[in-house]
Amino acid sequence: MSNIIVLLMLFATVMFWGIGFPISKLGVDYIPPFTFAFLRFFITSIIFSIIMIKKYNLKVKTLTDNFLILSIMGISGITAYNFFYLYSLKLTLVSNSALIAAFNPIITTIIASIVLKEKINNFMWIGIILSFFGVLLIISHGSIAIVQHLSFNKGDMFMFIATSLWAAYSVSAKIAMKRLDFFTAVGLSTILGTIYLIPFVLFEPGSENIFSYPLVSWFSVFYMSIVATFFAFTMWYKGIERFGASKTSIFVNLVPVFGVIASSLMLNEKIEPITLMGGGMVIVGVVITNRMKT
Repeated sequence: MSNIIVLLMLFATVMFWGIGFPISKLGVDYIPPFTFAFLRFFITSIIFSIIMIKKYNLKVKTLTDNFLILSIMGISGITAYNFFYLYSLKLTLVSNSALIAAFNPIITTIIASIVLKEKINNFMWIGIILSFFGVLLIISHGSIAIVQHLSFNKGDMFMFIATSLWAAYSVSAKIAMKRLDFFTAVGLSTILGTIYLIPFVLFEPGSENIFSYPLVSWFSVFYMSIVATFFAFTMWYKGIERFGASKTSIFVNLVPVFGVIASSLMLNEKIEPITLMGGGMVIVGVVITNRMKT
């Protein structure tokens, strides 16, 4: 497989993830968030299980020996993340959620510095501070009064929490991949995270109406499970194999761009100039931080 094809795969991956924001919104308009997340990852878990058993000769011992770190990945990246992510889509503009999500690499860097003792140099702090003020612009809409009274939109705050949870997932994945390959770590943590969703689904109002959900919501579930999760992660894995994690991570900066464009086209969202300015600050800050990593 040539480098050009792998690059195109990475480009497709971030496009699929970006488009996933408005498509997820179409799903949670009809399906309760926990139920939506469970249906999405239940389908993905089946696919992961089949491949891991056939291709990776997966054994039960692999799960038991790494149960704690895989559980942390599953809870932070699947169970808890999806609660805050999906509820944010119900409570704020999808474009806002996409731009706030761009802050993820910054939070990941900060958590990694605490947990993994990775160094943050002075130039990286410039990127972190710039991105922070970019997020502040997005969630405050440029209003000092909102900042002073901490009266932020709940959906924006939910997405900030979701982004922090995904950063925790990313750091725990780094720890897990010291013993497991990328595909196995993602697959097993996805299965565990799906299992941990079950109690919430059982008591979630509306989950019993599974056969009455409209076609568009099922399209959303299958897109997010097969395209935005399984295919996207598989292509992302190929990119990491070919170019390494650092170079591949640069493509993540395109996710909010696709998210904003797709939200505008699919949901007719009007995006304020101050929001775009904040998003631009976040992305520039992320680029500076990643470029200056020691």
